[in-house]
Amino acid sequence: MTKTSSSGVPSLSARMARQALRIASKLGLPVEELLQRASGLRLSDLDDPELRIPYAVLDDLLEQMAELSGDANLGLHLARVDVVDLDDPATFVVLTSATLRDSMERGCRYQRVWGDGERFRMEDTERGVRMRFTPVGTWRPAHRHLVEAALSQFATGVRAFTGENVPPLRVRFTHAAPVDLREHEALFQCPLEFGAPFNDIEFSREDERRPFVHADALLHRMFERLAQRELERLPEVRTTADRVREQVRQALSGGDASFGAVARALRVPTRTLQRRLAEEGQSYAAIVEALRRELSGIYLRRRMSIAEVSFLLGYAEPAAFHRAFKRWWGMSPERYRRELLPGSP
Repeated sequence: MTKTSSSGVPSLSARMARQALRIASKLGLPVEELLQRASGLRLSDLDDPELRIPYAVLDDLLEQMAELSGDANLGLHLARVDVVDLDDPATFVVLTSATLRDSMERGCRYQRVWGDGERFRMEDTERGVRMRFTPVGTWRPAHRHLVEAALSQFATGVRAFTGENVPPLRVRFTHAAPVDLREHEALFQCPLEFGAPFNDIEFSREDERRPFVHADALLHRMFERLAQRELERLPEVRTTADRVREQVRQALSGGDASFGAVARALRVPTRTLQRRLAEEGQSYAAIVEALRRELSGIYLRRRMSIAEVSFLLGYAEPAAFHRAFKRWWGMSPERYRRELLPGSP
């Protein structure tokens, strides 16, 4: 196992494996044996703060733990580990942020310190803001635990960092509901939705502006510099999703942004491209949708006309763009422009 990811293989910091093994130890599981079976590593190897491991290693580890322990809510319990990793500057960037929204933006910006790929994505909603979490790779049982760990850690972190009991507006999971929801309900304290299209946690506009108790502008800048340096030390990993996104962006306005055209431009057979995207937990439709959503906000903030934005996003007619925009943002393009750009017609 190398200290950094090998070319083209998405990896994550070994910090999460250390966190999982702390829970395994509390559950009385054979920690050394679990790690050896999943990765070939020894416990002492995990002391290296620069060690990165393939995502499959953590998936294997979590699935072994769930099977041996019978813990149906392993993900929720992973989030309870309260040991602060002093070698993780990205976490301290989040901790010293000014507000909840600022922390979400910084978490997305520096997420590669924790793991390759765009697992976290912040999105504005009609009611406030939400953080979406998408595990890397094709679905496997471990992903349920990873999702529940990420979203429950987010919910409890918000309460700890603001010093107040801030319940989310809603939490959604793509997996089916467990038989017993009592622990989930007690932890999240909000409406829960299972079998949803995405995994995400949503907060109100009022709560996104809540100040953090550890906000410190000077320390924040220092930790940002450290996090940026850590990012710069990581080797560039050009995922298939990155290449597809880049090609779609070039082709949207006036070009052919169909899946077949993108596959030809990348010189990859369509079935192979589809399989590689699935291995990264992505789909062509989701990439196009996310890119159009992102660009729609950017273009409108530049005060482009709605007809021009519609064309640049590759829509044949503005009506189709209007429908998509309302689905993404919960409001019309006109209302979005009025609310975010005062003085606009």
